Amino acid sequence: MHTETETRWIVLGTDGWHVSLGRTEPSEAEIATVSGALAAQGLSGWLARMQGDYYSRGKVMLEPLQRIGISHDADWQAALTAFHAARQRATH
Repeated sequence: MHTETETRWIVLGTDGWHVSLGRTEPSEAEIATVSGALAAQGLSGWLARMQGDYYSRGKVMLEPLQRIGISHDADWQAALTAFHAARQRATH
């Protein structure tokens, strides 16, 4: 039996907060809008592709695609660790 892996585009903040942008790749205009909104609040993060079901117990993979918001040199691995901790709290 073959099951499709769910793919979503998300914004991942430097401290692990995240929001889904949907299941289709966002346009350049949408990315610019999100990036501008983050920058206006003094925030930064990444546009990332998430593969896997967020609410299942299975593995979820994140791929950083683009830095957004204010200019930053934040640590992707620290943000990823915080994301997985937030997901753990949300699903258990």
